[in-house]
Amino acid sequence: MYRYEFAVMRSISPMQKRQLVQAMGSAEAVLCNTDRELLATGILNEYALDRMRLEQKEYNRKKEYESYCSKGYGITTLEDKDYPYLLREIPDPPYALFYKGRLPEENEKTVAMVGARRCSSYGRTAALELAHALSDQGFSVVSGMALGIDGASHTGALEAGGRTYAFLASGLDICYPRSNYQLYQRIPKQGALLSEFPLGVAPVARFFPARNRLISGMSRAVLVMEARLKSGSLITADQALEQGRDVYALPGRIGDSMSEGCNHLIAQGAMIITSKEQLISNLTQFPEFVAKQGIDTQFNKLHLEKEELLVYSCFDFYAKSVEEVQQEVGYDLLTLLSIILKLCEMGCLKEVFQNQYIRVASVFH
Repeated sequence: MYRYEFAVMRSISPMQKRQLVQAMGSAEAVLCNTDRELLATGILNEYALDRMRLEQKEYNRKKEYESYCSKGYGITTLEDKDYPYLLREIPDPPYALFYKGRLPEENEKTVAMVGARRCSSYGRTAALELAHALSDQGFSVVSGMALGIDGASHTGALEAGGRTYAFLASGLDICYPRSNYQLYQRIPKQGALLSEFPLGVAPVARFFPARNRLISGMSRAVLVMEARLKSGSLITADQALEQGRDVYALPGRIGDSMSEGCNHLIAQGAMIITSKEQLISNLTQFPEFVAKQGIDTQFNKLHLEKEELLVYSCFDFYAKSVEEVQQEVGYDLLTLLSIILKLCEMGCLKEVFQNQYIRVASVFH
C-alpha cells in the first residue's frame, strides 16, 4: 500500500523518489517519517515537502489501490524482488512499474524489436517472421505496441505462442493507438503491458523517448527492423548502447528512406541481421547476466576485466577520440592506449580515423 501511494505521487519527481527510498530505506519510511527527518536528507525543500504532505491528505490511496488491484493490475518497485533485474541496472530506472499480466522471470531471454510506424511490407514481414522464430527458440519479444514494426513484432510472438511485453507511454488503462486494441487485449495473456505511469495518464510526445529507454533496458539486445535516419528507433539504439546492450539492424535497399536508419547503424558498427538462423545463433551465445551496478553489469560475453569494460562502455557507434575517453575514465595515456589496443585485437573496438575508435556492437565468432 505504501509503495503504491508513493509510486503514484505527482508532487515528487522520479529522481527524487529513487533518492528518497535510497536515503530512507523504503517508501513507508519516506511517507511516515517526520518532516525534520525528510528535510535532513537534502532531497526535498520545505515547499516540495509541503506539496507531498498535501497530496497525502488529499487522496484516499487505500480505496484507489483496492480498485486498482480489483481490475487485474499489478505493481512492482525497486524494493521488490520481482522488479525486472535488467531494468534495475539502467542509469534511471523508474521507482515503480505498473503492469497487467506477468512480469519476466529473472533468466528470461528478452529481446527488443523496434522500428518505423509507417513501415514497408518488407519490414513488417521481416518483423513478423523474426519474432515468430525468436519465440520458437524461447526468446521473449519486447516492444512498444506502436503501429508498424512494434505491432508486427508483438503479433509474431503471440502467433508463435511465445511471450511478449509492451511498454506504454501512458497509463495502462489507455490503449494507444486504438487500432491496436486487439494486441492490447492479447498481450497480458502471454506476457504483460507495462508502464511507469499511473492509470489515467494520457500519452504525450515527451513520454515516448522515456518509454523507449525501458524497452531497451529490459532487453538483452535491441533489433532495429526498419527506420528513417532521424527516428525514435535510432534514439532507442543509442539508449541501448548506453545501457550496455548489443544492437542489431536489418539491412535495406540503398536509397530507400525507410532503410537509411538501419543501414547507417550497420555502417557505424551494428551487427547485421542476415538471416533468422544467424541471429538466433548469435543470441543464444548470451551468458547469464550477473547483476552489478552501472558499467560493472556483466552483460559482457567478451570476458573483459573491469578496466577494459569501463573503456569499452565509453565508446559507441560514433567515432570517439582517445582524448575524449581519457577525460571520462581518468586513466593515464599509456594505460588507456594499452587497453584500447587489446580491445581492438579482441574485435571489440575498431579504429576508423587516427586515434579515433568506434565500438563493435557484437563480436560473436
